[in-house]
Amino acid sequence: MKNMAITGISGYIGTRLLRHLDSVESVQKIIGIDVKQPRFQSTKLRFHCHDIRKSFGDLFAENEIDTAVHLAFILSSTHNRALARQINIDGMKNFIGACQEANVKYILYLSSHTIYGAHHDNSIPLNEDSPLRPIHDFQYSWDKAQAEQILRDFSTNTQDTTITILRSCPVIGPNAANSTPTLMFKPRVMIGVAGFDPQLQFVHEDDLIRLIQIFLSKEKGGIFNVAGDGELIYSEVAKLLRKRMLRLPKRLLELLMSISWAIHLQNDSPASGLKFIQYPPVVSTEKLKKDLGFVFQYSAKDTLLSLISSVKTQ
Repeated sequence: MKNMAITGISGYIGTRLLRHLDSVESVQKIIGIDVKQPRFQSTKLRFHCHDIRKSFGDLFAENEIDTAVHLAFILSSTHNRALARQINIDGMKNFIGACQEANVKYILYLSSHTIYGAHHDNSIPLNEDSPLRPIHDFQYSWDKAQAEQILRDFSTNTQDTTITILRSCPVIGPNAANSTPTLMFKPRVMIGVAGFDPQLQFVHEDDLIRLIQIFLSKEKGGIFNVAGDGELIYSEVAKLLRKRMLRLPKRLLELLMSISWAIHLQNDSPASGLKFIQYPPVVSTEKLKKDLGFVFQYSAKDTLLSLISSVKTQ
């Protein structure tokens, strides 16, 4: 029987994972860590309202945690860079410290495909051995890469803990309406960069949760890309969402986003975020399929349609 800990348990993915684990017999106890109360209650859950900027090794040790999932992270761009680093980077360090104190045997970390960066010369697709070139002034990309490096450094110095890192593309689905990955879908008009119509990947929330459960049960270590089968062209996404597409020159968009970000007129993204609608990373999942025999139930298009359908019924 597993004694499990999950940071960021009250977030979008944490909530979906908790709902799933509630019915998994091999999971005896779940220690949930977050600064917000969870939206789902489970008899297995022992919730602790705790800021991961502060150490929490005692929680892991007292509850004899043997399996830990790290989800706590600031996903959206923020002007408070110092706070983001404290949560994203210092939080990872505190998570590792807690795992060491409790002698945790298995760790799963949800990373991101953005650590490959958004570059014109990226391979299509990128595999797990492709160079990591995060965008320095795009917080999510840079901090995910830094946090993952901390975890990989820890992995090289321990033989007692098995570690899984999942480099996931954007996760959406029926319950994603208010999640960070759907921010690009909110405006009435989708902005595109003139001359670019890139491929986008998505993974369905149910596929991700099912995949995490497989890793938790098998305790198989390694680094794996995660993305549903197929890709959607940016303009096709706009068409499915029934949004108008407005394409503007790159330099004009960079100027507008730089100014609007600097004066806090918009808080969605600095100008560096434009690179991800020019050269979004496209990843290969062949390693995942080969090593686990995993089959995605939802394609990228199926995944987006499931979100659209859920929004229409709300």
